[in-house]
Amino acid sequence: MNMSNKILHVAIADDHPVVLGAIRQELARLPEVRIDLEVETGDALLNALRRSPCEIVITDFTMPNDEKEDSDGFSLIKRIKADHPSSKVIVYTAMANSAVVKRLYRMGVFSVINKREKPEELINACLATQSTKQVYFPVSLRGELEVSWAQGEAFSHAKELTLSELEVVRLFVEGNSLSDICDRLSRTPSTVSTHKNNAMRKLGLSTDAELIKYAYSTGMI
Repeated sequence: MNMSNKILHVAIADDHPVVLGAIRQELARLPEVRIDLEVETGDALLNALRRSPCEIVITDFTMPNDEKEDSDGFSLIKRIKADHPSSKVIVYTAMANSAVVKRLYRMGVFSVINKREKPEELINACLATQSTKQVYFPVSLRGELEVSWAQGEAFSHAKELTLSELEVVRLFVEGNSLSDICDRLSRTPSTVSTHKNNAMRKLGLSTDAELIKYAYSTGMI
């Protein structure tokens, strides 16, 4: 497990203290790793990283923000990557949605580790950040997904939804009204409707029922 003598500065974020404790315990196996930041909300993570950037950021996908409402995971990752492009982001999550996982890799995360994986996968991902690899796939995501990455498939396609469109569709299919989505994303009704309609047009769908069926059948939700 030797990663040379370089000290790796790590930030960890999860809204469950027991998970933070488990991550801390696993990373203690790597003497070169130093946990500089430990937070429980997305807002706290962004604020802490502004004060003390880290080479590795291990974060849950969905956490409350400082208003105690669940923040959108895509928006959080987008902010981290925009503000700290050199940081290696490892998403440590219970979410197993294949469409979301692919989207995260497209957004530039280094690895997506499911919390059901063996704890060693988190260690392996941290070790891999010091290699020349662009990404790290845990055992459960290897095979077809690894081949798709190498061939550029499944991670880029002509009709890919924008981040805003995907956010609106996901929230809508989860049962939120357009009004709820406006409040959640701080967008106007016309903007939310436009994103939803553009997504349906790109996907070749004409009704809400078709959109919901598509989202569930493809693993988008």
